[in-house]
Amino acid sequence: MKRTAEIVLSIIGAVLNGLAAILVIFFTIAMKSQSIIDQLKNDASIREADFQTVLHTIQTLGWGIAVVLIIGTVIGIVAAVQLRNNKRPKLSGILLIIGALLVFFFTVGFGVLPALLYLIAGILSLVRKPPVIV
Repeated sequence: MKRTAEIVLSIIGAVLNGLAAILVIFFTIAMKSQSIIDQLKNDASIREADFQTVLHTIQTLGWGIAVVLIIGTVIGIVAAVQLRNNKRPKLSGILLIIGALLVFFFTVGFGVLPALLYLIAGILSLVRKPPVIV
């Protein structure tokens, strides 16, 4: 049985997770740049206390979100490799569902689409049965 749909969905999810991780890493690094901080401080619509709170939150959570997205990327790649040639579809399905839950709940909205793709691929991996040869 070909598992093309599961493999494609997990690879697309892994690529999106990787891109989101890169975006979060660059954003977190940019928020440590003093020139960007000064530009944002000069904005009249933002109060100083709110700005400091948001800045601290981004600097703290950014690396954690990036790590979760990288872990999700690795899980998606491992699952796609295991699905190739129909090696371990049950293990891949479980990995994809765990990756979907991890990415969905711990990325504060950055990983919604990859999590959805992982969930669909995981359910497909668990539900599809190989044909019985008579």
